[in-house]
Amino acid sequence: MAEEQQADVEEATGSGKKKLKMMLLIMVGVLVVAGASVGGTLFLLSPGADDAAGETEMSEEEMNAAMNAGPANYLAMQPAFVVNFNEAGRTRFLQLELSLVSRDGEAIDTANMHMPLLRNNLLQTLAEQDFETLKTVEGKEQLVASLTATVQATIEEKLGRPGFETVLFRSFVMQ
Repeated sequence: MAEEQQADVEEATGSGKKKLKMMLLIMVGVLVVAGASVGGTLFLLSPGADDAAGETEMSEEEMNAAMNAGPANYLAMQPAFVVNFNEAGRTRFLQLELSLVSRDGEAIDTANMHMPLLRNNLLQTLAEQDFETLKTVEGKEQLVASLTATVQATIEEKLGRPGFETVLFRSFVMQ
């Protein structure tokens, strides 16, 4: 009988060691997986060596590809622009509501940050226009080109790239 009890104790001790080894292996496995997950996340989120060395210049082709990649974002210029003209001794008005088109989120952020400067430059461009020319389709197309060039020049001065594709009229009222 003593021999049977001793055999049971040895079996219990042996299976207890097996359970302990299994628990240790599982815990080590969990720690390895957690460490790999944290390390991978830090690697992906950390800035690369290129960023630490400084910004690299983008070629014009890369810039165009970046601008044409992704969905278009629209920035509504609020409130509407109102410009007055003296035409043949009468005061005439032009009211415009504009939206800017970009595929570059950083350009939109820059435009929002420098909105007073951007609005000022657009108003100066609008004030330089001829009221009679704006009545024609060609005049409106020329105005779009002038406004787009103004927006691109202003944003390029602040961001280092044009950032915007074009300007759209949401409302165009002349009286």
